[in-house]
Amino acid sequence: MQQGFYIYRNNVYFGSYHAEQVSGYQNVLCSRSERILTDRQISKEDQAVRFWENHHLLEPEYTDLQAMLSKMQSFMNLSRKEDVDFSAAEEKLGVPFPEELKLIYSAIQNQAEYFANVEHFLPLGEIYTEQGIIVFFKKKRAPIAGYDIESGRLAQYYKKEWHIENSSFCCYQFCVARMLTIALENKPVVKKGRCKGTFVTTLDIKRELEPFCHESYHLLSEFNAYGIAVMYSDEKLIAWIRSNGFYADIHAGAIDGSHLEALREHLGQITWQ
Repeated sequence: MQQGFYIYRNNVYFGSYHAEQVSGYQNVLCSRSERILTDRQISKEDQAVRFWENHHLLEPEYTDLQAMLSKMQSFMNLSRKEDVDFSAAEEKLGVPFPEELKLIYSAIQNQAEYFANVEHFLPLGEIYTEQGIIVFFKKKRAPIAGYDIESGRLAQYYKKEWHIENSSFCCYQFCVARMLTIALENKPVVKKGRCKGTFVTTLDIKRELEPFCHESYHLLSEFNAYGIAVMYSDEKLIAWIRSNGFYADIHAGAIDGSHLEALREHLGQITWQ
């Protein structure tokens, strides 16, 4: 780990990071003053680093994860108040349990849906290590995802090997995404659909959806993944919307079908399949 300026969500911070996960550099003073969120003295030569999408958890990301979980408990089953003892898991694994996984497991503990799906989190007592990976997510009996102990990055299992892709989700992003889709799929009414118009052509789907989020509809703004936006409602609806400038779709779940129809009318640019 080394110390320095880095960029996260277009803001500049100062802190610790893995040098081998750096993807680029930017002069700190190229950022607007309101984007520089550190009291560290800055010289005109100071550079801020950017990271590959799949990188070790940063301090502001830990804060964002806490905020996301707080919001998510309003529209899905989470147990934020559970006091989980990780000592037995850490003794079994032989390494400290990662901080982001502590937050995730504190939230999903005792919520059966996250452990009973076809694609599911492993119960805390069943998490194991192999090849330097903490394996915590499977599809049926086959591993899908784990936490690379050395780098703190997401590792994914395919073609009978573990892979760490620079362009993949971070570990906490993967976990939040799977929590959301599992919760969505366990809603009483679930629909998929296609998006039209500016929802397809936009290069920033979150910004495109912002005007539609007020009163009873909201964006999970801390979920920071390119081309993906998560909407939720006061009626516990969840909508996962993807757009890449050429194609866009929506996957949504709700307590009642009328809530999905209300969302379709509110957005105006989606068609249910």
